[in-house]
Amino acid sequence: MGGAARLRSARVASRGGPSRRAGSRRAARVSALFGPPPDPEALLAEGKALYASGERMQGFKKFERALRAEPDRLALATRQELLYSCMCCNAAFGDVETAKQYLRDMNIAGLPFDVALATDGFMPLESSAQMRNQLVKFASGEMKSQGTVQREIFERDRGQRAGAPGGSVGAGPGGQKPQRMGDMDLMNLDISGDTSAEVGDIAKRVVGLALLSVLGFVGLFKFGLQFLNQ
Repeated sequence: MGGAARLRSARVASRGGPSRRAGSRRAARVSALFGPPPDPEALLAEGKALYASGERMQGFKKFERALRAEPDRLALATRQELLYSCMCCNAAFGDVETAKQYLRDMNIAGLPFDVALATDGFMPLESSAQMRNQLVKFASGEMKSQGTVQREIFERDRGQRAGAPGGSVGAGPGGQKPQRMGDMDLMNLDISGDTSAEVGDIAKRVVGLALLSVLGFVGLFKFGLQFLNQ
C-alpha cells in the first residue's frame, strides 16, 4: 500500500497538480475564445506604422491596447515608448490635457521628456509650436495641469474656511452660515411712511377712476335713452 501511494503522488506531481491543470485549461479556453494575448511590441510597431501613414487615431488605439497588456508581458522600455507615443498622438490631436497626462506617466515610468525627444527610433512629435511649448513648460515644472490647478484652488479655499473662527464647510466669514435670500430680504424690508403715502395715492387714483367710469356709464345710458325717445 505504501508503494502504491507513493506512485500516485509522483504521478500527480509530474502533472503539476490540480490547480496548475485547471489554470492551463482556463488559459486555453480564453485563448480559444479571444485569441492569443496581444504582443505589446507588435502593437507598438503596428501603431507607429499607422501613425506614419496618417492614421493617427488608429495608431493611438493600438498604443492603448498595448498598454493594457499583462504586466509580465510589457517590458519597461516598451511601456515608456508606448506612453511617449500616446503623448505624441494627443499632441497631434490638439488635446493638451491628455498629452500632459501621458507625459506625466512617462516621467513616472523613468523616461524624461527631453530624452524621449532625442531617442532614435521614437515617433516624431508633430504638433504646433504652442503645443510643444506647453509640453516643454509642463515637463520642466513651469506649468501645471488643469486638474492640479483646480485641486490647489479647492484645497486653499477649504483651508481658509477651516482656519476661520468657528469655521466649517459651508460657513461664511466669522463662522456664520449664510442666511437664505428670503430671510435677508425680510430683514432688509423697511415699510416707511413714504410707502404708506404711495399706497394712499394709488388708492385715491383707483377710486377716482372707478367714479369716472360709473359717471361715464350713466351719462352714456341717459344719452342712449334720449336718442331712442326722439
